Amino acid sequence: MSEATDLRRWLEAGVDAVKRARESLDAINVFPVADADTGTNIYLTLQEGNRAVAKLPDDATHREVVAAFARGALVGARGNSGVIVSQYLSGFLTAIDERGGLNRARPAAIAEALEIAAEAAYRAVSSPVEGTILTVARAAAKGARGAVGAKAGREAVAVAAVVSARAALAATHEQLPSARRAGVVDAGAAGLVLQLEMLAETLAGRDALAALDEVEWELRDGHSVISTPSPHGHGLPGGGAYEVMFVASPPDMDDVDRLRLDLEGVGDSVTVSFGHGLAQAHVHTDAPELAVRIAQSVDARQIVVRSLLMSHVADRAATGVVALTSCPGLAEPLTDAGAVVLVVPDPARMKKRELRRAVKDASGSSSVVVAGNLALRLAARELAARRRHWRMTVLEAGHEAQVIAAVAAAALATPGEDLAALMADAVARTATGASSVDALDDDVERLLGPHADVVTLILARGVPADVAEAVRRLVARTAPMADVQVYEGGHGEPGILIGVESSPVA
Repeated sequence: MSEATDLRRWLEAGVDAVKRARESLDAINVFPVADADTGTNIYLTLQEGNRAVAKLPDDATHREVVAAFARGALVGARGNSGVIVSQYLSGFLTAIDERGGLNRARPAAIAEALEIAAEAAYRAVSSPVEGTILTVARAAAKGARGAVGAKAGREAVAVAAVVSARAALAATHEQLPSARRAGVVDAGAAGLVLQLEMLAETLAGRDALAALDEVEWELRDGHSVISTPSPHGHGLPGGGAYEVMFVASPPDMDDVDRLRLDLEGVGDSVTVSFGHGLAQAHVHTDAPELAVRIAQSVDARQIVVRSLLMSHVADRAATGVVALTSCPGLAEPLTDAGAVVLVVPDPARMKKRELRRAVKDASGSSSVVVAGNLALRLAARELAARRRHWRMTVLEAGHEAQVIAAVAAAALATPGEDLAALMADAVARTATGASSVDALDDDVERLLGPHADVVTLILARGVPADVAEAVRRLVARTAPMADVQVYEGGHGEPGILIGVESSPVA
């Protein structure tokens, strides 16, 4: 038997347990925002960790499995709950590896690893709130430590952790006002209990918990309890209508602490996990462009932006829209129009993992991807050619103005319409160009036609917004029915990106 046999069994059982409970966890998700995705976020986080482990040979060492899972889960962490779970499991796995591995761990080693994991989870959260996954993590460690004090064996220690974790889970219903109003327990805490239950069954056998009472997750009528969230006030002061997530490589913990403080300045629900030289950051904010700038300041390699309100009302079985852009300033308007946005300041650094993550965040079944330049489109096509479990359509776009036009078309689609066809038509009807401040009028005039419907200007950093006034006057004379839309792209070069979308010709 490999030294990592028990470890692999537990990690696989953990993701399978969440996969089975995914819809139920999503349904009881009310904190920190009722966006019905806690189960999905934890599942996708664990899936990324297990995907990394699956690439190892069967005889990989315990330490190799720990490193692969921890790094995979950290880089692939989704949402507030996913970041916390990835940090918790990374802390536990590292500690148990240092104490001889899961196969040979003694009772005290298991209790110590659970204590270290709980501390790691608390460190990941900017403003810890009791009655959540954090409370359950600490209760599990306390239960395990009590069993060690009573001279229990390792199997009994793992079961004791579950008993205490379940009791703490039941209590979250009263501790969290939002959970009490909804008649549920905390979804993130329930997800962590599933991991602890699978740990106990791995060490003590499948029937180890059979005689114990389970905790009811929904305590009122058994119906869905989610109410539509407002764009602000998601359970903590400040609120935020957008979720921004990114991965960076800060040199040390001081930089991680500064990153956490910077994110606290622009939003709430801040979590920052750190390990293996990487930091995974998460924030809910009303100013996504500021969070994106913070991500850029730490050389983030993937920046995902999505609307919390749109994610709540979205049907994961429907086709999702993914927008790939090099303009940080476009994250907010594209997100408002319903897209999951992947900001890639340097297209040459685009990674398939990052795009795969955005596609999965957009939909559980199929997606349409539109990219702002050729490098991003080629990366999307490469991933689409290797698709397995979802359908991915990549549009023939290569300009940021075409991304705006395509996403706007998707936002106006009605149920049953061919989303990819509508978006592709908008791309085809959008003529594009680039210009400078001095040549802007002439360049726009060359693109204008009698059927111009929307003129889009995307301004680079430092380009004054008043350059659009002359364009407005020009459009008013040449195509009086056309709208002029101006965006601060926040990119470097070229100075001004231009798009002219024409109405369909009857």
